[in-house]
Amino acid sequence: MKRIILIIAIISLANVAHGQIIFENTYNFSGTYTRLANSGYKFFIMDVGTSQCRIFNTNHTLWKTINLAVPAGNYLYDVKFVSENLFMNDNSICLAYIYYSYNTTGQYYTYTAKIMKENGTELLTIPGCQYLTVQNLTDVGTRMIAYCYDYSLSPYTIQTKVYNLPGQLVYVPGDEDFGEPEPAFAFPNPASAFTTIPYELPSGIASAELTLTDSQGIILRSWIVDCSAGQITIPTAQFPRGIYFYSLHSGGYQSNNHKLVIQ
Repeated sequence: MKRIILIIAIISLANVAHGQIIFENTYNFSGTYTRLANSGYKFFIMDVGTSQCRIFNTNHTLWKTINLAVPAGNYLYDVKFVSENLFMNDNSICLAYIYYSYNTTGQYYTYTAKIMKENGTELLTIPGCQYLTVQNLTDVGTRMIAYCYDYSLSPYTIQTKVYNLPGQLVYVPGDEDFGEPEPAFAFPNPASAFTTIPYELPSGIASAELTLTDSQGIILRSWIVDCSAGQITIPTAQFPRGIYFYSLHSGGYQSNNHKLVIQ
């Protein structure tokens, strides 16, 4: 009987161990997973201070370090689409990154996007581009959409540029570019007087609530959006400097949180 009890206890402990949430690692930078066409899953971070993208294996050992050319007086804003065989067909690592500068006299931001290979070769520069999306289109190919803004003008102007890419994007399940529609990147971000948030509601949802929360998750303001797709401009001057989050809610639907910096 004691032997049977011991076996049951060992099995129970094993089941508990398998059901635990296990801490793996901490990165002091913004990061996420990507899936490379040949090299498999990797984790990459954006280091604003050194203008680097560092790529790690799934066991968190460093795999590659890519130096990003960011001009003096500019700051790294985003790193996206760390990939193989998306921007080139030679199996090299390529990525997109965005940086910005702030004009203190005119009080506006200027953004620039670049596509580059891991060896530093520049493939494309898109002036004014604040954010990028990539879509695999059935029977058509892969397209990259660049949203470009000129904030030196009032009202600001926008251009949408479309590029035909040679390869395909390999999605990571759960990535915000895959699955249910999400609110897109706010612009300008960081914001001072106002910010504009593009959005697209999921199929079958006619209206939703856009909420703005502080870093503690406390809802500060909310707005109703009642079109399937569009954009909403919200005032930010009344909020103290800091980090905030915005998301869409409607019934059982809730989007991911997106960061908004107010300064």
